[in-house]
Amino acid sequence: MSVKRIVACLTIGLCLTAGMALAQTDPIGKVDTLSLVVETIGSGKWMVTASLWNDENLAAIDIPLKYSAGVARVAIDSVSFVGTRIDGFEQRTSQIDSVKQIMHFGGFAYILSQKPPLAPGKGEVGRIFFSARGDKKPGPFVVDTTAYSASSTLVLADVNAKTIVPALKIDYKKAEAAPAPKKQ
Repeated sequence: MSVKRIVACLTIGLCLTAGMALAQTDPIGKVDTLSLVVETIGSGKWMVTASLWNDENLAAIDIPLKYSAGVARVAIDSVSFVGTRIDGFEQRTSQIDSVKQIMHFGGFAYILSQKPPLAPGKGEVGRIFFSARGDKKPGPFVVDTTAYSASSTLVLADVNAKTIVPALKIDYKKAEAAPAPKKQ
């Protein structure tokens, strides 16, 4: 492995773990956008679909999430990258802290191999399934990528290890209601 690649990997790692300002920054082109669609899929069950629009090749993605549903405890049932834009990444991660109700997900396009970076484009990068646990009635389900510690800021890194802080959009949707029965 070349010295340039080692330096790039180390720089990306430092970028992903260093605390950063929450301002949107993108030294290459337009500001990229992470969209989170939160959908209620049943009583006390939710799905968050994360989509990313980027206009440069990306080598790494780190998305922190904090989640809650009022006084009810919330657990992550599963995280899926299948069929997403990062399905082919060399390393995909989902680190979960159920007690604090926080997680990180994302990954590295390549570390030691010759895999391609994430090309410019738009589409899903992950799906996370949540459910309320215990006997307390869940309140409104909320997610945020606001930094919950100095080392957990929403960040992307391009192939030259330049740090990108994307814009964030969160959309809350309800599950489709069953049609009302017809009166006779």
